[in-house]
Amino acid sequence: MSEVNKYNIDMLPADIKNSNILTAASKDKLTMVGELPFIEAGFEDEKLKNIIQYYSIDPAEMEKELHYYAQELLENDKVAEAWQILLAIN
Repeated sequence: MSEVNKYNIDMLPADIKNSNILTAASKDKLTMVGELPFIEAGFEDEKLKNIIQYYSIDPAEMEKELHYYAQELLENDKVAEAWQILLAIN
């Protein structure tokens, strides 16, 4: 990790840092933002809405599905969007 990037994997929220779904490379991409982002009030994502609705009765399963979706976004270098998905869990 570069000197410029002071945010490291150890600073990620525990559910992200300990995720078995998110790869090490994806976690590294998440740290490149420099600091933990905030939830954007205007962020809308249809797949996110569907996951939350479908898995609302099973929070553990919802977290897993959100991690899979975030992983997909990170593979496509959509880091800001992935952060919003991951922040939706909390």
